[in-house]
Amino acid sequence: MPKLDKKSAEEANRMWASASFVGVLIIIGLPLWWKTTEVYRVALPYDEINAFDTDSHFITTELVVLANDEKTAAKMAEDIAKAFEQSDIIKLKIRHQKLSDSLRQTLDMVADEQEALEEVAAAVDVTRHNTFHVVQRRHLFQNVWIGGERVAFFRDLKASETLIRALSSWVLQPLLLEGARSLTADDARRVRLPSEQHLDLLMTVVHPRPQNMKVVFDAPAVLEDYVGSFVDELSYLHNVTLKSQWLHLTEFDFQAKQVLSPSGPQWWVSVDRLPLLLTQLDGRGLGTIRLAAYILPCDVTPLVLHDRGSRVEAAVPAFMSPKWGGVVLLNPSCEECSKGQYVVPVNMLMGTFISQLRKLLGITDKVNIPEAYLLPLDSVSPRLWELDSLLRLRTLEQVTSAQRSLKSLAKLLGEIPNIVITDKVGSYIQSAVQHAHEARVYCERGSLVEAHEHARSANAAAETAFTEPSLLALLYFPDDQKYAIYIPLFLPIMFPVILSLKNLILWFKGKPVVKEKTD
Repeated sequence: MPKLDKKSAEEANRMWASASFVGVLIIIGLPLWWKTTEVYRVALPYDEINAFDTDSHFITTELVVLANDEKTAAKMAEDIAKAFEQSDIIKLKIRHQKLSDSLRQTLDMVADEQEALEEVAAAVDVTRHNTFHVVQRRHLFQNVWIGGERVAFFRDLKASETLIRALSSWVLQPLLLEGARSLTADDARRVRLPSEQHLDLLMTVVHPRPQNMKVVFDAPAVLEDYVGSFVDELSYLHNVTLKSQWLHLTEFDFQAKQVLSPSGPQWWVSVDRLPLLLTQLDGRGLGTIRLAAYILPCDVTPLVLHDRGSRVEAAVPAFMSPKWGGVVLLNPSCEECSKGQYVVPVNMLMGTFISQLRKLLGITDKVNIPEAYLLPLDSVSPRLWELDSLLRLRTLEQVTSAQRSLKSLAKLLGEIPNIVITDKVGSYIQSAVQHAHEARVYCERGSLVEAHEHARSANAAAETAFTEPSLLALLYFPDDQKYAIYIPLFLPIMFPVILSLKNLILWFKGKPVVKEKTD
């Protein structure tokens, strides 16, 4: 009996040792291994991100109708509201009222629209962003007149249809805004630069044969005088740094053909060949606008552009490259070639550059509307209502881009569990979600400047989170490689544990334990 008790005690000690080993391995070792090898992922607002609806964004715009009598004001406001009631991207908040007697008399007395505009600006606040005034003025040569301020003049109620077309095509541009929030890029979006807070504008003067001709042109001063005042008006949209450079001995083979014309021999070059010129200039760079002036050698001047055998009718031979910039080809005259000195026509050159710059930044050309007069620009500065249009465009573009980036990132993180989500990435995503929400709120309120600031912050945070290098930390260590390492490491340890589990279960049930054979 003592010998049997001693044998039972040894068996019990052995079973309890095995049980403690299994307990330590399962209760402590397995959770510890699981915790130390898990992929760190901070909690993200997936529900808010998945609830984003980019097609539901809209901007509230205030429109004030001022007429000579209350009936005309109410009827014009009703016609405009009815014309835009189906728009899901521009929501008009229309107010109407009667003109004061003094302002009405003044508008009837002055003959010049610009003077009338100054009188309106003195009576009402035309400096507010996203607010446009429609004012009745009887003495108009056209039904509608629009200048550079946030004011449009209309003659009477018969001008309502023309006014609505001008508001839709020139001022509010709902079709352009729909293109900004759409997945499919329209023509304007293919041309304009992406939304960037910081832009570099580089003007390059290309002089292929400096040994043959002296060029008189102060590039830095001209760039600052003309383009500097233009970009100053866009300071709340872009911070633009102006740069200039000269490129000498950079000659391009236009493969021009000499053609006789009534004015003398000309050199024709196909527009299909012009994009090859860009490869000899600076390469494409993110956040850089390039404006290049190419001074043609005297042996290929005057040079004109043709497209499939037809001459391109333009005052200046020039072309644009979408999202890159523009190029102007300068033709020295025969007299300048004989003197060996060329004075660059500054107004012509910079006027062409400003026209190209407007399109690159998102200010579209205005189509002609019968019975509506758009005052031509008398300076390089954009019209004030064009700035509001740019603010709407960039706000929708950036908040839509931010939400799409967040949805793509959330989908990616859900499909690839190995991606690490650090606290830094999580803070960027949280910030982007919050700013996108604030941007939408301010858009619906009509606070355009605040909406743009939040939209820009949302887009910047979303792009930073999407391109964060830490997201790629474990993408090159997939699960099959993990198993290739863990199995040789843990399998020898787990064999005794698994075999001992059978004996432990039998022992706890009181059944005889299978003894291992020993040599």
